[in-house]
Amino acid sequence: MNLIISLLYAPIVFTSLRYFDITKVSLAIFCLSILWFLLVFKRGYKEFAYPLLYLCISILAFFLKEFLILKTLPLLISSFITALIFISYLNKTSIILFFAKKFSKKEFSQKEEEYIHKSTLFWFFTSLINAIIHLIIFFDTNMNYWIYYSSIGWYFVFIFAGVLQFLHRKFIFLKAQND
Repeated sequence: MNLIISLLYAPIVFTSLRYFDITKVSLAIFCLSILWFLLVFKRGYKEFAYPLLYLCISILAFFLKEFLILKTLPLLISSFITALIFISYLNKTSIILFFAKKFSKKEFSQKEEEYIHKSTLFWFFTSLINAIIHLIIFFDTNMNYWIYYSSIGWYFVFIFAGVLQFLHRKFIFLKAQND
């Protein structure tokens, strides 16, 4: 659900603001966030953190009547993810390794786990680049950049990084491991 909402957030906010004032748009985001929160509440804090963030942003935008607050949400989320990846690297509890184990059908060797943990730093820098692009677009006055990058553009950064990671693993890591 987080993926769908992140794809739709920027275009819906921009389109809504063309027809409604900031208080009505903020109220709509608030109501939808409450509904989203109730749907995912029993799944745990990892699932309801996003709706809570949307709730907070909608409340701030409602009372301050400022569009820039709504525009900060993609930047806040990407900054949070960047920090989370970096902290997991420093604590040696790689979030990348966690998800790799969760979605993999095979067990990882010690060398593969070390490789994945080290690649967490690569993903931190990828996420940092994404957050910097979000920051640049946040301050840019061209709304089209914000709409496109905040909805689908950032996926291309991660897809490109994923391809690089795949190629590195296949042609460097696995080749060195087999030699």
